[in-house]
Amino acid sequence: MGTDLLAFSTDVEKKIAENISKNPQTDTGQNLAENIAHKTKSLFVNIIEDPFQYLLMPLGEIILIIALTIIAVRLIQRLINKTFSFSRVQSNQGHTLRKLINSVVQYTLYFIAILTILSIFGINLAPVLAGAGILGLAIGFGAQSLVKDVISGFFLIFERQLEVGDLVQINNQITGTVEEVGLRVTKIREFNQRLHYLANRTITQVTNYNREKMRAIINITVPLETNFDLVITSLEQACTQIKEKYTKDLIEDPDIAKFTNMDMNGVQFMITALCSPDAYFQLERDIRKEALDALHQNGIEIAYTRSVIYSPDQAYELQVQNKERTKEPVRS
Repeated sequence: MGTDLLAFSTDVEKKIAENISKNPQTDTGQNLAENIAHKTKSLFVNIIEDPFQYLLMPLGEIILIIALTIIAVRLIQRLINKTFSFSRVQSNQGHTLRKLINSVVQYTLYFIAILTILSIFGINLAPVLAGAGILGLAIGFGAQSLVKDVISGFFLIFERQLEVGDLVQINNQITGTVEEVGLRVTKIREFNQRLHYLANRTITQVTNYNREKMRAIINITVPLETNFDLVITSLEQACTQIKEKYTKDLIEDPDIAKFTNMDMNGVQFMITALCSPDAYFQLERDIRKEALDALHQNGIEIAYTRSVIYSPDQAYELQVQNKERTKEPVRS
């Protein structure tokens, strides 16, 4: 029986060689076909002579490789899932990123396992790796924009630059709420409900209004002739009201910065308050309201531009008065 199998393998090799001679191809194709035929013959011969070494042992190695690969995939995926369970990334973004990493890990380990199994059968892996490299290079040149989007999206999610529900400003141009963070496109909805689809590679600057703390800054300008001590007292009353109302949201108590600016419109005061991001906008509105109420209660007006309208006769009279003043001799 062993002699018959040997003869059969020899006939197969001869037929393969005849087909190659009838259909001439490149040298690479001929060498590959000859190599396959030679390996096939050698495998049959070795199995017949020593089935334990050339059949049972390779099968055992293959089963061991498959088992180790499955175990490694499950352990790494469990580690990734455990890592994301402690992360503060929102559920949608965490699920997307976790699924992406798990897929990359799974396919990478499977690819390594397949190459290892092929090496057991004595197959030269150099052409396989070269083909994979050429394929990857072709994909890289043909889809550079897509690759940039995916890489940028990965880091947007992984570094927590923005998440669903955050109020952000993109590239100092678009301000709105994040609706979706994908690996290729990020969706930003403005306050007027316009929805922007931004390719991740175009996002170069992110200003996030929902990160740990925000400082509300309110500028108040009063006329130059105002009693400044009364202004400070009024603003302190407003700060007291704000502190009582926002006890849970304030990180630092409201503070008054005095005389921050002075120009032809008046003297500027500033109220600042460090707070949680969720209370930022409402806190700014309430500070303005409380400050205005306190100033009005003490009879203090806010500085604003005033326009005075004169009738033609009044304007002529003012011009005459100005001319007369310029003609008056200067007293020494």
